[in-house]
Amino acid sequence: MTPPAGEPVCFVNGRVIDGMDHAPIESGFVLVEDGRIARVGAMADLGPARTHEARRMDVAGKTVMPGLIDCHAHLIYSGFRKLEDIDRCTVETAAINAVLNASKILDAGYTTVRDLGTIGNVAAAVRDAVAEGRIRGPRVVASGRVLHSTSGLADTLPVPWETCCGFGLRVDGPQEILKAIRQQIRNGVDNIKLGASGAEGSPHAHTWMTTLNEDEITMAVHEAHRWGRTVAVHCQSYEAVKFALRAGADTIEHGTRMDEEGLALFRASRAVLVPTLSTLYSVIELGATLSLAPKQREEMDVNKPLWLDSFRRAREAGIPIAAGGDIGNRYEHGTNARELEFMVREGMSPHDAIGAATGVAARAIHREGW
Repeated sequence: MTPPAGEPVCFVNGRVIDGMDHAPIESGFVLVEDGRIARVGAMADLGPARTHEARRMDVAGKTVMPGLIDCHAHLIYSGFRKLEDIDRCTVETAAINAVLNASKILDAGYTTVRDLGTIGNVAAAVRDAVAEGRIRGPRVVASGRVLHSTSGLADTLPVPWETCCGFGLRVDGPQEILKAIRQQIRNGVDNIKLGASGAEGSPHAHTWMTTLNEDEITMAVHEAHRWGRTVAVHCQSYEAVKFALRAGADTIEHGTRMDEEGLALFRASRAVLVPTLSTLYSVIELGATLSLAPKQREEMDVNKPLWLDSFRRAREAGIPIAAGGDIGNRYEHGTNARELEFMVREGMSPHDAIGAATGVAARAIHREGW
């Protein structure tokens, strides 16, 4: 039975995972007061002093753990096969997709997502609607449109449409980036997303091509941080990773190609890697079934050994790794936990995979206190 809102409740006799580096507590308790976790510990340490007013709920045989966090989500995604299809989606349809997908993600056990690219300002609108209790969904850390160069990550629109439409926004040179970031700050975003390399789905640029230069990325990171916003950088080329880390980016998305210099820069930074293995495996597993473009499928075949090797080396180097699925076009929203399965398949322990979607993820999105 669910206790009334606001009533203290203590979950007892459960296997407790706190999402941090601690080992699971095999017989533990979680005390919730005023809607927040007040205390966690072993049953042997549970005294009556602070829990006599709390309703006890026996969860023996079950695991109690934090809600999961997806650090790389796109709420507007809804079965699109290529970037051009995303750009053909109107802002009205994108908003409907995002509301429906937010509910699916919440039902899958994810209580927080970081949206890393949207159409219009849909992610911020969904964030606010969830916070106000008007729609069901996880808490949202919102980005605006992806900032990319001409011929870069998401450059699919005709020039006349660029200023009003689309998933991406062309920015060439530090001054254009400066203006775009300030506009997104005005729109109320929490995070800036940069497309520093091509992608397998990009119409013009391959994953191994670096499409923003170091000056552009440095300007973006410094300006976003000056306004108190975080920066996530799409990096699938060797140089993109290095440029982003030297600039002080908060997270590296994908990290498909990383050499020793890149790994050394990672170790010396405070950045977190979000490897999005679901992006890789969704194309590998479903490319033929979904009739994905030859460029996308062929490029993923090239990327697979490099991507998995980068993930392995990052893990062995002790680089913090957070979970983010980047799903919704091939794997459906609500199956976000596939990312944890792939992390374990590629050598991460189940405990560390849960940490990647809880404690490390909270650090990656700068929401440790949520």
